[in-house]
Amino acid sequence: MSTTPAITFGTDGWRGVIADTFTFDNVRLVAQAIADYVRAQAPVPHGIVIGYDNRFQGEHFARLVAEVMLGNRIPVALATEPLPTPAISFAAFHHQLDGGIMITASHNPPEYSGIKFKTTQGASADPAVTRMFETNIGKTPVATTALENAGKGLRLNLAIAPPYFDWVRSFINYDVLARAQYTVVVDSMYGVGARHIETLLAGTAHRVTTIRAERNPSFNGIAPEPVPKNMAATIAAVQDAQADVALVTDGDADRLAALDNRGEYIITPKIAVLLALHLLKNRGWRGDMVKTLSCSVVVDRFAREHGLTVHEKPVGFKNIVPYLVSGAALIGTEESGGLGIQKHIPERDGILGGLLFLEALAGLGFANAGAAMDYLDQQFGVLRYDRIDAHYTPTQKASFLQRISAAPPKELLGQRVVRIKDFDGIKFECADDSWLLLRFSGTEPVVRFYAEAPSAATAAALTKLGLHMLTSA
Repeated sequence: MSTTPAITFGTDGWRGVIADTFTFDNVRLVAQAIADYVRAQAPVPHGIVIGYDNRFQGEHFARLVAEVMLGNRIPVALATEPLPTPAISFAAFHHQLDGGIMITASHNPPEYSGIKFKTTQGASADPAVTRMFETNIGKTPVATTALENAGKGLRLNLAIAPPYFDWVRSFINYDVLARAQYTVVVDSMYGVGARHIETLLAGTAHRVTTIRAERNPSFNGIAPEPVPKNMAATIAAVQDAQADVALVTDGDADRLAALDNRGEYIITPKIAVLLALHLLKNRGWRGDMVKTLSCSVVVDRFAREHGLTVHEKPVGFKNIVPYLVSGAALIGTEESGGLGIQKHIPERDGILGGLLFLEALAGLGFANAGAAMDYLDQQFGVLRYDRIDAHYTPTQKASFLQRISAAPPKELLGQRVVRIKDFDGIKFECADDSWLLLRFSGTEPVVRFYAEAPSAATAAALTKLGLHMLTSA
């Protein structure tokens, strides 16, 4: 007797190891569950746009999904080349479709693939929707129709990428960009960021070098996650080019990280603060700051100075989306490279975010990214960030949570704990604004330790303390 596999959607989609849980059969099951949802919402569907990134067999998995949609009489627009996730999200919104499906595992290691669903607004599906997908799995027999046998009107001949790139060009103020002449390194980490930023800067005075732009499904042995441990090549390129800034996108180009001219890592919340300052000062925009639990205190200090409200939410961009949909947010930021920008679709976007970061540097008059980071230190105090990841066992997790519940620590490294937040992991906030967060991943058997303090050494000591707290439990 066959059983339906346990398939769950994490912080942004379903992911699994290729040929283990992410198989042709399971992809068809998930596609059917999504098709059931689409048909329930729209008895006469407008269609679904389907894309894929550079991962192994991405185009074949995308084709399988398309054939399930066709089998359910849902029209499809299927990408013919790897594309950034925000391009698929924008296409769903631009063409007023029922949603978008992206074959990607984002920043996960190369052995993973996954499925992200995007709404008609171009946003990540919220938890209520993904729970419906999970509930639907296995309920309806999988229906498929080969692409070549699609009935009339079921293959949509829509432009997928061009409307997105046209929108990005219209969003960026090239006159402001022209106030500076930066030497820029772009690192696409073998993902679908490809050479898009370089192309969008063609014809400007900025000198752009793109590295790791080619398709490599193995990602040369790293996870395409824009964090310092994966950026040795980026640092070397910054030094070789004597660059003013480096812009780094992840596997599906919806996340952004950066390095300054010294090769030092710039955390995403600091990018968010620079964007917000530029939008306030030079565009006259206004709105709230939205951040996830693992984000820097610099957001709060900046918001206080400018009279802005801060909303702190659980990790996952889907928790920022409602503030972007409503227009309340000026900027939404995740620690892990996610940036949401007012007046854009409610979606992470590493490409538009990278270009807007350059615009902010130019518009605020900084000679390079290092000067911008020095300014933030001077204005809002020195804050240094650290993160480490480790595997955990269910026993360790249960024991740790039990001990913290029974006897929470009163101080960390001599600083009094003034608040403990447990709405997503466990976060200890201290009197001096230093903090430590332990969070168990929603997509991998990994626990992440985040910390911030007035020095890099203290932040690193806090993450090591967190690891000790878990393993000793």
